[in-house]
Amino acid sequence: MRSWLPAWIDGERTPLSPEDFERHLAECADCVRAARDQRGFLRTVSSAYVPAPVPPSLQASIHRKVSWRRVFSQRVAPLVAAGAMAAAIALVVITALRPTPVQAASLAEASAWAHEGLASGALPLDVAASNAAELSQWLTERVGFTVVLPKLEDSTLVFNGARVVQLEEGSAAVVSFQRSGECVSLGIAPRHAAGSPANAPRTELFRNMKFTTSTLRGLHVITWSEGALSYALVSSVPSTGRASCAVCHGANSGLKSVEDFHGMR
Repeated sequence: MRSWLPAWIDGERTPLSPEDFERHLAECADCVRAARDQRGFLRTVSSAYVPAPVPPSLQASIHRKVSWRRVFSQRVAPLVAAGAMAAAIALVVITALRPTPVQAASLAEASAWAHEGLASGALPLDVAASNAAELSQWLTERVGFTVVLPKLEDSTLVFNGARVVQLEEGSAAVVSFQRSGECVSLGIAPRHAAGSPANAPRTELFRNMKFTTSTLRGLHVITWSEGALSYALVSSVPSTGRASCAVCHGANSGLKSVEDFHGMR
């Protein structure tokens, strides 16, 4: 939230909605102070370019000696041009000093960031729903690729909803689950846009599918690809790639059986 605050105050687009900021600022005193400081800085910069008043004696002298038309052409017009130049320079300076928002370099990082916010309650869901078909349709209409979520047959596994996040090369879906009371998030993105985790010390092969296990932001992240899509499973519980398959690919889930993964690349 803090990293996107300056951009939001400047009216720029961010992965968070205006409502997200308003809700957060209603509860977070630290961010309220940061927002107040940022707005104060912008007011200070703006006030630095207020023109000084013309002395009355000079103004009277000008009125006596020249016509208003000549005043405009010889005096006022250059001042307007100089003021426009000063304003342009100020805009360039402010833009240069403004911190550039950082986008997640990979699906794994974006999913870990979103999971951290969703699990703590600091980041709201874009849509709250427990129905797989409803969530699939909502996400498909917004992320630019087809999302097919499973019919959850495990009574300990329940959908919370979903959120759309931004990658460097497009949008990704992050689906939120509850599994036996533990928050679990599944990130989904096109394979070409998923990138690679910053640190991936372990890999596991299962029926010719490669799972990568990494730790990001203190969370356990498992990533893999199937067909045109890549996935990132995030939770605070250590696991392995093979174990992650059972989360979604149950006998009555409507998804491809684990046994059919053999031979996939």
